[in-house]
Amino acid sequence: MTEIDNLRRGLSELATEVEAVDLRERALATSHRIRVRRTVTTAVAGLAVAAVALGTAVTVQADRSPRPPAVDPAPSPTVLPTEQQVSPDLGPLNSATLTVPSWGAGAHAGCVTGRITVTNGQYVRDAAHKTVNILSYVTADVDRDGTEDYVAYLMCGEGPESGGRQIVAFRRSGQELAPIGRVVGTQDGFAMMDYFEARDGGRIAVLVSEEYTDIGQNAVPNQWRTYAFQDGRFRQVEGPTTFPAQPPSAQLSVETSTLAFQRQGGALTGQLTVTVRNTGAIDVARVEILFILPSQVQPSGDDWRDCTARPSPDHTALVCTVPGPRAQSRVSVPFTFVATAKPVLLGDPITLGNHYLSLTQAPPFNGQVTIGTPETVIPITAP
Repeated sequence: MTEIDNLRRGLSELATEVEAVDLRERALATSHRIRVRRTVTTAVAGLAVAAVALGTAVTVQADRSPRPPAVDPAPSPTVLPTEQQVSPDLGPLNSATLTVPSWGAGAHAGCVTGRITVTNGQYVRDAAHKTVNILSYVTADVDRDGTEDYVAYLMCGEGPESGGRQIVAFRRSGQELAPIGRVVGTQDGFAMMDYFEARDGGRIAVLVSEEYTDIGQNAVPNQWRTYAFQDGRFRQVEGPTTFPAQPPSAQLSVETSTLAFQRQGGALTGQLTVTVRNTGAIDVARVEILFILPSQVQPSGDDWRDCTARPSPDHTALVCTVPGPRAQSRVSVPFTFVATAKPVLLGDPITLGNHYLSLTQAPPFNGQVTIGTPETVIPITAP
């Protein structure tokens, strides 16, 4: 056998050992493996980019400076109008020539009657006679002749030593004022008649009291009585005619919470509540509160309607008029303050130092009002 025959036989045997291969299936398998590799590579690359981006975002966020916490601004003081000490307007009675009617049988011998000339609301004769004072006046057509008349409150002397008081109606007569008649006076049994007003129809209403006090007519039993000019004289036409043995009254007391300051911004702020109680039998329309506080303390916020500042070189003085309590009830009013420095408290057992309040009744008056303890200390704390 030749070498060529041996080669042919070997190739034939090898051919019997080799399996048939489908080239199409192999091509598809190869293509699938390539796609898988590309998908994995793309996913890995995407994750890498996301990680880089996230790391960048985290890094940027971490590099930002933290915002400082919000701080409340320091409260500012509330500027109040200054309290005005107004002298009574006496109009044409400030300087006038008029005729003073009799002060009554029980009047002091030094009380002047007759024609006088008043200057700045007063007439002074000599040391033997008491000064005639014009305290206030209203206008009203009391005699119903179509012309306004002048109704004036006259006092002989001053204070509890006054020789007499009377409310007199005048009409103008040329350059002088002639008396129409006395409305009411001490000769009618009244010790006080400090408040009066014109009403409809030329009538005059007077707050009268049988008792006298130098702390205000509202502190003693009082009544409104109305008078009209009839048949040549003034007669009572409305109101009670006698005082009861036990007249009803209001019984007021006042207390305050602690003024506790807290830091806010660069200042101190605090609030207190004033409570006024009425355990009596009549309503009180309005009361007046006087605050005396260290000079470092000032009003703040919107709690200060109907309040004024009273000029004072040594402390803060604030005057507020607030609604009063009805009978058998109470009212509570909050007030807000600010201090630019820690308040310096001064204690005094007699004058109550520089941190207290005082309560009084404010007009209109209508019945006796007593205040057990009108002053009370304001406790103050500050960090």
